Amino acid sequence: MFKVILCDDNEIILEGLSRQIDWASLDLTLCGTASDGEEGLQLIETIRPDLLITDIRMPYIDGLELARKGKEQNPRLVTIIISGYDDFEYARTAMHLGITDYVLKPISIEEMMKALTTAAKSCRKLHQDQRMGQIQLFRQLLEPSTDTGALLKRCGHLQLDALACCCLMEAEVQNLNLNQLSEDAQYSLELKFSCLLRQLESSQVFIIEKGSAQCRLFLYGATKKAVTALRRQVVHQVRKQFPPEAKSINCDVTISSGNIQRGLDQAYLSLSQCLHARKYRFVKGVNATIFYEEVESYSRAWEQQGQRHNNPLDIDFLTPLKAQDKEALLKRLQTLKLYLQQQGGESFLYMTLKVGSLYTRLAKDLGEAGIDIGELFEDPIEEFKKVTAAGTLDAIIENLKESLFAICDYIKVNKSKYGKVIDEAIRYIHNHYHEPSFCIEDVAGAVSLSTSYFSTVFRSETGYTFTDYLIRVRMNKAKELMIHTNLKVYEISSRVGYDNAAYFSAAFKRYTGMSPSEYQTSGGTVR
Repeated sequence: MFKVILCDDNEIILEGLSRQIDWASLDLTLCGTASDGEEGLQLIETIRPDLLITDIRMPYIDGLELARKGKEQNPRLVTIIISGYDDFEYARTAMHLGITDYVLKPISIEEMMKALTTAAKSCRKLHQDQRMGQIQLFRQLLEPSTDTGALLKRCGHLQLDALACCCLMEAEVQNLNLNQLSEDAQYSLELKFSCLLRQLESSQVFIIEKGSAQCRLFLYGATKKAVTALRRQVVHQVRKQFPPEAKSINCDVTISSGNIQRGLDQAYLSLSQCLHARKYRFVKGVNATIFYEEVESYSRAWEQQGQRHNNPLDIDFLTPLKAQDKEALLKRLQTLKLYLQQQGGESFLYMTLKVGSLYTRLAKDLGEAGIDIGELFEDPIEEFKKVTAAGTLDAIIENLKESLFAICDYIKVNKSKYGKVIDEAIRYIHNHYHEPSFCIEDVAGAVSLSTSYFSTVFRSETGYTFTDYLIRVRMNKAKELMIHTNLKVYEISSRVGYDNAAYFSAAFKRYTGMSPSEYQTSGGTVR
């Protein structure tokens, strides 16, 4: 509704018009009355009305001066002049000031209603023109190569504060669901979406782009707190119109939002963040609400927990598989999930390719270790398709977990005839790795196999050569000692089977990419 103030030094007129006019039927709200021009000007400054109704003759400030001052504060102020002076010159002056109408005393309610009807139409037209101007300004602010400074100079004319807060949001029904709907259901969906747009639009929420099932919103408010409340309100209205549990129209509606920015010149940044957040719908899943703040948290989580793995192919799944260690597998899956969350904005295809590369590498490693997954899965390719067929990251990780656990159980049941021998050999290695002269011949003799045959069997069962496995054990023990003890490098060297500290340091750097001192300083974080 449009705000109205009424000014007249005649209390009877003030009381009569206040009570006898059906303001609501005209889409008007009477927000205040004044008995003189100074009081009227105070109301204009505090209420910022859309329509001023004023007597032409009043104490202190007359009606024409009040109208003039009101126009200075709000160029779109609509004014109706009331006067008992049937004076052509007064009327002519009033019209020159842009007065909408001129009503003579004694006032006829019928004439006043006609004047108010015309004034309400003028308010509506001016409001629509201003809103279109505001929307046009917002759109131009979001264009990549635009003269922001020149645009911001127009803010005052459009009743906007260039230093206000803003935020860009999008709501979109995913196309996959739309294609699965019948024509009637699609029509019903578009009707619901159109209704949603009408509900969303307000004096602080602007629809700057829209389609049959997609809209982009510009949220505007004086403070971050105000825009935060607007953002919550938008999410609530979307979910109310398209509840995730609804069965009549099964829609996947994604809501994405950039950060709230201070200053309209930062609107393009919020839009960029909103578009980036939207890509993470593959990570979040159906009916996702994705704020850019959450996307930023994925990167922080990766930096804190997953930074040792720059590539998912570096994550070792083979070792826990061989040991049937499901707890270790779960930890590695969590690391993979963190990595894919960070990379999720690249697209669902990117995530699928990464998981596909991991799956192919894993199949190769298992094959080299003497485990043919073709015996476990009738068609390994179909198994991979099943892993990646899910539409969300959580579902992909869950499918991969089921696949890895199935391989784990298969290995446990179908362990080769040399499995126990190799288990014994591994125990022997862990008990003797600290001996400088320790070698493959010692282990082969301990399990009663020739050195050459033991070498072949060991690689087949573990996926490692004996030398690589021994280095791995020694280096992992060295890293543990560096983090959890105060031993010197030469002391650690001797405890893990190296009688030459310099040789140990060189081997450690080849293995980890860092010198022992760098590793200790980093707190155990490998570059």
